[in-house]
Amino acid sequence: MRGVLRAILLAGALLGAPAISVAQEGGGQSGTPIPIAVLDEDRFLRESQLGQQVLAGIRAAEEALEAENEEISDQLAEEERALTAARARLAPEVFRTRADAFAERVEAIRAERRARSEELARFSETEAQRFFEAAFPVLVELMNDEGIVAILKPDALIIALDFVDITSRAIARLDAILQDRPAPLPPAEDAEQ
Repeated sequence: MRGVLRAILLAGALLGAPAISVAQEGGGQSGTPIPIAVLDEDRFLRESQLGQQVLAGIRAAEEALEAENEEISDQLAEEERALTAARARLAPEVFRTRADAFAERVEAIRAERRARSEELARFSETEAQRFFEAAFPVLVELMNDEGIVAILKPDALIIALDFVDITSRAIARLDAILQDRPAPLPPAEDAEQ
């Protein structure tokens, strides 16, 4: 997700942001400061209205998978208790056949549940990527309006003043743009299918 945003922001900086020339003077010092901003991607996703919609869809999918897993687990526990109770009245070879079939079924279910978990992880990543793609034009507009040539992640900085962090402004702008029109993303359930 972060790599995608980095590429998107770099493309925006190269294509949409105004060019600023930097005059090199003696000693390697630049004559004109380069306007660079910081965006906390996680906070941008968590605190914007669109991001909250995306995260709610992801949470709903996670809760649905968890409920499925609990239901399956309860069913398997009941089947195991029934098989254990039947052991005393079954012939050893019949019990072994049933126990082996149950073990195979459990393994198949575990594999299917792992696949569903991986599918959910991919879905979450895709939804986050779709959020940043939908937010991209807003970030480019913000860069153009404020003359920003690059947006960095907070962990890419060694030191900076607080005003270079544009996360709150980006959230406010994205929320304002989407206030009077529907979000550009379909509900998470539609995207999952």
